[in-house]
Amino acid sequence: MKKLLAILLAMAMVFSLVACAPDKKPETPTDAAPTDAAPTDADPTDAEPTDPPKPDVAMSIVPASVVLSDSKALQGKKIGNSICYKGDEWCYQLSLAMETLGKYYGADIVVEDGDLNDETQTKQIENMLAAGVDIIMIDPTTPDGTHEALMKAVDADIPIIIYDGYWNAGEENAVTTVTWDQELTGTLIGQYFVQHLKDTGQDSVKIVELTNAVSTHCQERFVGLHKVFEEAAKEGIEIEILNKYDSQGNREMAYNAIAAVVEPYDYIISDVDNGAFGAVSALQAAGNTKVQVLSMGAYGEEPFTALYNNDANYMACLNVDPWILAQFIFDGAIDYFEGNEVPTKTNIALFVVDSDNVTDFWSFD
Repeated sequence: MKKLLAILLAMAMVFSLVACAPDKKPETPTDAAPTDAAPTDADPTDAEPTDPPKPDVAMSIVPASVVLSDSKALQGKKIGNSICYKGDEWCYQLSLAMETLGKYYGADIVVEDGDLNDETQTKQIENMLAAGVDIIMIDPTTPDGTHEALMKAVDADIPIIIYDGYWNAGEENAVTTVTWDQELTGTLIGQYFVQHLKDTGQDSVKIVELTNAVSTHCQERFVGLHKVFEEAAKEGIEIEILNKYDSQGNREMAYNAIAAVVEPYDYIISDVDNGAFGAVSALQAAGNTKVQVLSMGAYGEEPFTALYNNDANYMACLNVDPWILAQFIFDGAIDYFEGNEVPTKTNIALFVVDSDNVTDFWSFD
């Protein structure tokens, strides 16, 4: 009996201890000790490696003719970029192309407007250096106007790509110069024009020229043009330059210059399309459907549509594709950062476009 009482007493003590023990909370993932258990489906170790997300870029505007690279060499790079003048339609299209391709390649890029001013571009370059850019891309207004600022970049071991224009010290100091033969631009338009005169039986004409005195490369176009005129004179074709106006690549100035011409003339040749279309507007306002205009630098919907529609005044243009130029600029930058050889100079192909071949360069679907 005593043994039974002892057993019962011991059991009562055990139960009382259990009842007084604190409740144990369920283990949370952070409380649980690490284990060698196999990862679950949600375990990040099972995730497939992915490339960084592409920036939001409107790739639909990139022409099919542009060849894109799958290189990651420019990813995260800070690009300093200044174009000579965004007020020119072609230059604006080039700036758009460069910003689009730059973002596609994962670079930080904003194309600044040099406003045809060496001082402005000099300050822009200095600001780029202060911001710690990885590379500078620049379209110099003049070959020497930004020299000192660019040499500071050279001293800081910052690579430079010159495009569209020239830097006199570029061959020794720039990675590459991506442009086109400016004199050839004038030569091709001149040859087209002289052939037109021959085909239409004209041996004596008067022309008005619209130029941009500040831009060295625009002046080079007229060098090529005038050489062709000199050769034409030897063949008995007289081309008289009645007037030459500095329209500064500005439509309004071109419009006013042409509207003020009193003497009769037959053709207008402009260095850029802004001048050409300023002239076209002045002719149309005057009801003049006889004088025709040629442009030594054009691209885009406006000039190509005018040609496609056989505009009475807009006759032909020299097509320089800003997207292809932009592609070559970025090709040079990629090659540089990948350690590949980069040519000192790259000239893109040039084509004269008129109503007969415009569909080769622009889709009208």
